[in-house]
Amino acid sequence: MKVLVTGGAGFVGSHLVDGLVEAGYDVVVVDHHQREKMRYPNERATVYKIDFNDPQMAKVLTDEKPDVICHLAAQISVTKSIADPLFDADRNIIDSLQLLERARLAGVKKIVFASSGGAIYGDYPVRPTPLVEDSQPTTPYGVSKQIFEYYLAAYYKMYGLDYVALRFANIYGPRQQASKLGEEGNVISIFLNRLLTGKPGTIFGDGSASRDYLYVKDAVQAFIRAIESDYVGKVNVSTSEETSVQELFDKLVAIHGVVHPVDYEPFRKGETMRSVLDNSSAKEFLGWLPTVSLDEGLKATYDWFMQAFK
Repeated sequence: MKVLVTGGAGFVGSHLVDGLVEAGYDVVVVDHHQREKMRYPNERATVYKIDFNDPQMAKVLTDEKPDVICHLAAQISVTKSIADPLFDADRNIIDSLQLLERARLAGVKKIVFASSGGAIYGDYPVRPTPLVEDSQPTTPYGVSKQIFEYYLAAYYKMYGLDYVALRFANIYGPRQQASKLGEEGNVISIFLNRLLTGKPGTIFGDGSASRDYLYVKDAVQAFIRAIESDYVGKVNVSTSEETSVQELFDKLVAIHGVVHPVDYEPFRKGETMRSVLDNSSAKEFLGWLPTVSLDEGLKATYDWFMQAFK
């Protein structure tokens, strides 16, 4: 089976490509390679250094004839979506819809979409949050993710194009890098950058805000289960465990082994206060459960940062 991965040379995408290659899939990567970040190409994958909205994508799909597209490429910053909602909509709705239409015309059989449970659900009153059809997200990023899920459902009903939308919790792990706008900006990578550079950590609010942190290799297994499953629809992919930002910082400081200063700043507009997802839908429909504990994942991520940025 041939799988095309958009955004396949970045953080989650590169781990997914490695996992797919190891599992015996024929893998095609589409990634623009333009951001000033490290890229992680797999020599056993076919790589196209173009954006997923490039007109060349039509020819790539016709030539490569992938069975499945794993769509990860996106505008991925909640902060940026608030500052520039039109760009977010162009990227995450219009460009993604163009990819979907090209995939249909090329005979692609399934789309596996990297969606976002945290952004779609926001501060949902039930925690862990179950799979909710319409949760009315409160940021442009969350809105764009849910809208593209609606397009996937419509294409399934109209054309029989299968899909699985993976509503992920906060993914972290090796290869994730911090940036000024928080792109790929999981708080773990930002904290580790501060620890290793000696700068004070920054916590927005009093530290009680919480998230559900999912190790990247568990996320990869969710993609693979979605590719191999006959299920069509949405699932929550998470640990179902809630960890506060203060607890997270304290865990990383303990791994680092050196007392580290922290600054507290006002809570940011648009940020979710508490987010933890019920993963029973992934267990039921995909046979998936996480295998890496937060302590194990943080240690592996810390070790990678120490090696990569020493």
